[in-house]
Amino acid sequence: MRFREQPEDLSPSGPPTRRYLRTRLAMDLESPLGPRFPLDVECDYLEDDPLVVRLTFPAPGDTPVTWAVSRDLLLAGLSAPSGTGDVHVRPVPGGLVELHLYSATGSAVLLADANALHSALLDTGQLVPFGAEFSPERLRRGLELLLRSPAGES
Repeated sequence: MRFREQPEDLSPSGPPTRRYLRTRLAMDLESPLGPRFPLDVECDYLEDDPLVVRLTFPAPGDTPVTWAVSRDLLLAGLSAPSGTGDVHVRPVPGGLVELHLYSATGSAVLLADANALHSALLDTGQLVPFGAEFSPERLRRGLELLLRSPAGES
């Protein structure tokens, strides 16, 4: 596993960097017509946004779709049905985990290998340990980012 550095912005003044983890996870999109469609889902985890994992789904011929999903929800859903609202996660037979995503325009059911998802989540814990999401240093850095004035303003 390798953490990467990502510029926070592209300003010429030498932007600060932030660490992130990017992995790919194979998932199947279930179809109401029967067949499953394999997807290569990009999973991004940012050190400065430690509560969520961003799942980016390819959309052939369209812009990819990104969902921000609670890291804790994904972890809880590996062992028991979890979630309310737009995202539900639950284990299913065969060593799989099922993600239900709901939006105003429709819903999707995706299946992923539970061990692969668990491994990806454990990797995020090496970047930001579980339970350390609200450390004093992390809160201070977050407050600094919020209070930083936009480029070009005084």
